[in-house]
This record gives sequence, C-alpha cells and structure tokens, in this order.
Amino acid sequence: MVGERRFSYEIKKEFLMDAQKISLDYIKRQAKKLKRELSISHTQALELTAKKHGYSNWINCCRVLGTQTISETILVTEYQQLSFTEWLKKHKNRNSPLGDLAADVLKDKAWPSCNLLAEYRSYLIFRNAAFDAIKALERAWKSYKTYLKRKESPALNKSKLKSPIVKKGDPRKIVYIPKVTPLPFNKRTVEKFNPGDPAWISWDGRKALPVTITKVDETNYSFKIERPLNKAGNQHFVYLDEVRSTPELACVNMVTL
Repeated sequence: MVGERRFSYEIKKEFLMDAQKISLDYIKRQAKKLKRELSISHTQALELTAKKHGYSNWINCCRVLGTQTISETILVTEYQQLSFTEWLKKHKNRNSPLGDLAADVLKDKAWPSCNLLAEYRSYLIFRNAAFDAIKALERAWKSYKTYLKRKESPALNKSKLKSPIVKKGDPRKIVYIPKVTPLPFNKRTVEKFNPGDPAWISWDGRKALPVTITKVDETNYSFKIERPLNKAGNQHFVYLDEVRSTPELACVNMVTL
C-alpha cells in the first residue's frame, strides 16, 4: 500500500534520532498520529511506531522502556491475535445471521483481511452477496468494534461493580418459559430502555434472567445481571432487539450472538 511505503521511508529518515529522548508516551503520541494518517487500528499503529524506533514489536518496546505492566502486555497481545476475521469465525456455530456469515467466511478462500468496514462491504458487493449478508456484516462489525472497545477500556473492573441489593420478596427471579419458538432476526423490534431500567434477557430461549440496564448506544444495551446471585453484578451487552420488558418476550427474542 502507498501509506505503508511512505511509512517505510519515514522509518529510514527518522531512525537516527536520539533514542534517549524517546519515551513510551512519545511513542504512543506518534502512534495516534500514524493511526489517523493511515486509517489503521490503534494496535497496528503501536506496532509500526515501535518498529520505527528500533524495537522488534510493541511489547518489546514496553519491556525495554520498563513502564508497561504485565496485564497491559497481555492485553496488547490479545489485540494482535484477534482480527475481525478471527473474531467472526468464533461465531460459526451460532444459529443466527452472524453464524451464517461466519460459516460463509470459513468457506471463502478469497476472504480478505481488511481494516475498514467499507472494504469488507465492497468485497461482498463485488461477490454479489445478498442484502441480508451485507446487513449481517455491518452488525457483526459493530459488535466486533464494541468488543475491542470493551477490551481496550477496562472500565468494567469487577472490583468496582456492585451487586444489586436483594430484598425479601423480590419478584425478579429467574423465570422458565416452556415451548418457546424464537422470532427470526428480521421480524424483531426494539423496546426502549434507559439506564437504571429493569429488563429481561434470555441466553437460550427457555430461561429469562432479570437485568438492570446500565448503558445505551446505537446498537447495544449494556446491563448488569440480577440473577443468578452467583453472577449478580456481571456486566454484558447485546443487541437492542434482544432486551425485553417481560420474561416471555425475552425468550422469544433470545440472544443470538
């Protein structure tokens, strides 16, 4: 790519700068600039910038400069290993549009490795993919980006999570709904919830769990589990059409991702 060739030239040009003036914060700032210039991921920018300054990779750079914690190093390694395609393939057994897309990707020997949603979309259009496949790709991409954002910003520190207070006679317990037929993806609607609202979700279409909404964005509801008690306070996020106001609706609109 032209951007990569240009960056290679910059490596040769700036490699002789005084290494003693380089800090980890400086490299991070340079990586942010590179990310904007080349439209690449934050992890790729860190890798390229570290190599630019003579390190074998980003982790090596952190170790040499001595300011990176073990947990941060493990986190960066995970980012390097989990591309969009690899994340997608993890969902190959899902009985959902996401699972169908993942299965198709596994069969497609020409499936590209891209950094942008537009590039993947263009590829599907070039292959005359169905409209539903393109929509599934867009939903999958949003979920993938949300996944990376959650990993990159460990705001969900379990030490800060508070389990909900359980009151005597609390009716919000796990509810089992027999003989439920889940709705297909294209027939689902979205109910509106705000942070703090009670709601229900179902992982398997048979058992509904009470939850409390914690965050709302364009594609997902984030929530805290209320039951079972041994998982109370755990946080998750699912698509908007998978959170419901009653146990019955939750099972009919079970989580498919």
